[in-house]
Amino acid sequence: MYLIEEGEYKSNELYEKLQEIEKLVYPSRENDYVRVYSYLFCPVKVKKEIKYVPIVLIYLKCFDEYEIRILDKKIVIKKGESDELDKKVKSLVYRLYEFVKLQHDNPVLIDIELIDKHYATGWVKRKYVVKPEITKEEAREVWNAYKDNLKNTLPSEEITLRDYLEVTKIIYEALGLDTSADLKSLYLKYADGRDCGMMDLPLDDAKAFKEWLHTESNCGGHSFEITRGGLHTYGIHLYPPDERKRYIVSAGDYYVSYYKAVKELIKRKIPFIASDLKFTLKYLTGEVKLRVNELDNLFLWVSYYDVIRKDKIEWDEFREVEYRRGNSCRHLHA
Repeated sequence: MYLIEEGEYKSNELYEKLQEIEKLVYPSRENDYVRVYSYLFCPVKVKKEIKYVPIVLIYLKCFDEYEIRILDKKIVIKKGESDELDKKVKSLVYRLYEFVKLQHDNPVLIDIELIDKHYATGWVKRKYVVKPEITKEEAREVWNAYKDNLKNTLPSEEITLRDYLEVTKIIYEALGLDTSADLKSLYLKYADGRDCGMMDLPLDDAKAFKEWLHTESNCGGHSFEITRGGLHTYGIHLYPPDERKRYIVSAGDYYVSYYKAVKELIKRKIPFIASDLKFTLKYLTGEVKLRVNELDNLFLWVSYYDVIRKDKIEWDEFREVEYRRGNSCRHLHA
């Protein structure tokens, strides 16, 4: 399964095999655009045992093509003939078809213990994957100190560029970065880089900063990404004060760095709102649940291989597709 390449393949032979599968099962759901067959299974041999890999088959009506989904891997089968057809893809389709026929005629009950856990999905607390970075006691102390710091406010929500970059520098210092350069140079060195013209402003003109903030600063929040993220991740964001007269700091995807920044801002009694602190403390104490073998909406996940306490995984409930068996009642697997 790991060696099967994602991609699009033209094959009348495989297209017709997938049509045959559709004749044997009911859709899990259907609308004007797709028919979806969730929890088809393909048998594989793992260490002399038969295990099952869950597969989703999708028919896209407007394109007249099929998608085979194995976790986040997508294989598209279209009508036509490719010059080269991956033998592993052909083997997968035929094995899937043969097992669907078997389940239709002589069903085998599949439970979670029979599924190859590298392809099953579920949830596990982070503390069962890596050692927590902080204790619950430390988390409580920081949370209480943060709530106490919320008593502090700025004299006004209007600030200068210098004010903003001074707080930015404090965060760089908390992260152990070299802060020997001038304020604008530090920003240009460590921030996202898409500043929407902020670096063209004078350092000490509050009116100019306010005008820029309300007219030119909107470039997707990039100007406030003061630590650069990766290709698919976001660094720490520092937003200027709003009517609450406090800066707003968000974590992006870098919770350890964010935690260091928050502690330093508290220490310096900087008025700020830590929008992601509660989640960050849960993350660093290991209490947050991570998606196993599948990205969640925060792009947090872990592979089954990396889970240390595999007995602590809470596997998703599943229901195999229903099979068309003549005029008999539709059969549900438990």
